[in-house]
Amino acid sequence: MPRATHYSINLKKKPKRHLIPIYIASLLLVFHTFVVAYINSSFLKEFISEEAGVGTIYTVGSALSVLIFLFISRVLHRVGNFKLTLGLLLINFLAVVGMAFADSLRVAVPLFLVHIISVPLIIFNIDVFMEEQIGNNETTTGGKRGLLLTLTSLVGAVTPLISSLLVNGSNGTFTTVYLVSASTLIPIIILLIFFFRDFSDPEYEEIDLFSAIRTFWEQTNIRFVFLAHFTLQMFFMCMVVYAPLYLTGNIGLSWTEFGVVMLFAQMAYVILEYPIGIIADKYIGEKEMMGFGFLIIAVSISWMSFVTATSILVWSVIMFVTRVGASLVEVTTESYFFKQTKSSDAQIISFFRITRPLAYVIGALLASVALLYLPLNLLFIVFAGLMIPAMFFTLNIEDSK
Repeated sequence: MPRATHYSINLKKKPKRHLIPIYIASLLLVFHTFVVAYINSSFLKEFISEEAGVGTIYTVGSALSVLIFLFISRVLHRVGNFKLTLGLLLINFLAVVGMAFADSLRVAVPLFLVHIISVPLIIFNIDVFMEEQIGNNETTTGGKRGLLLTLTSLVGAVTPLISSLLVNGSNGTFTTVYLVSASTLIPIIILLIFFFRDFSDPEYEEIDLFSAIRTFWEQTNIRFVFLAHFTLQMFFMCMVVYAPLYLTGNIGLSWTEFGVVMLFAQMAYVILEYPIGIIADKYIGEKEMMGFGFLIIAVSISWMSFVTATSILVWSVIMFVTRVGASLVEVTTESYFFKQTKSSDAQIISFFRITRPLAYVIGALLASVALLYLPLNLLFIVFAGLMIPAMFFTLNIEDSK
């Protein structure tokens, strides 16, 4: 997700507020996003018969998200972070409530696009508020953000199970899930108005896209770790969009069973990401673990094409292993990239953070094309193949140890 620091925010001296409201708002936003993340593709499938069509909608939404991020600083200059965040929260609330009762394609798709475009922007806005809380004392940044990431992983682990139970309790409909998701935005709006109504905006610098591209391409280490991180984001896109369609539609898992599988899968992040970061800092560096992580992802995601068992245990193991690989890659790409950059590299850091929506554009487009010729189960072979070049990207970076 794009983060505020990557837009070179120059903070003014201002009264400090407590971080607790930001933590609460961030965790509620994670819940809001994750509780519907794994059902969104199935929701769209109710109105679009082909998986390729679902991918096309994700492509359009992600492309619009990338475009808006390139101009977000101009909007912040005009309206300020408080008003923009409040407006986006209200718009997203209305969109998600609308999705709960959508009964036609022409209603469901525009509302879904509003949702997936607004969420990354809200996360970015919340991050601006967090930077104001941290201020210029960067010695506390790691600990404060580390705590938030740990709590985020825990919330992200349990929300798919909660979502699946809500779907199961609603006789397979998604109305209750979307209403629960929308309701979590209400306390965020209250926290925003109560604590940040008088927020004093920092100075926002715009992204110079061409400068960022030129800089990252000229620096070999940054170029290859960027490509590795981009590939990881395409794996995430595949898991969020197509794994639910496949496991509930083709394999035949119930939504409750799917939720149990995803609970075990997401626990890999909770268990592994912090130790991986320590190992990368103190022992073997990022390069080896990054390459090994891509190997694990490639092997485990390919299993999904051939395993037809309906066992919760089997699929829990497979999905957990994919997240073991993802944990290795996510921590090491982030760690390596920020070891290669400094705070003055705002342009290239901003470009690095656009990898997620950009990967959704390319990954969803690739998946849509592949599904015109291949059955859904073989799509996971295609994405396994994409992990192979990423393993070679890691061979071209200089080890940090």
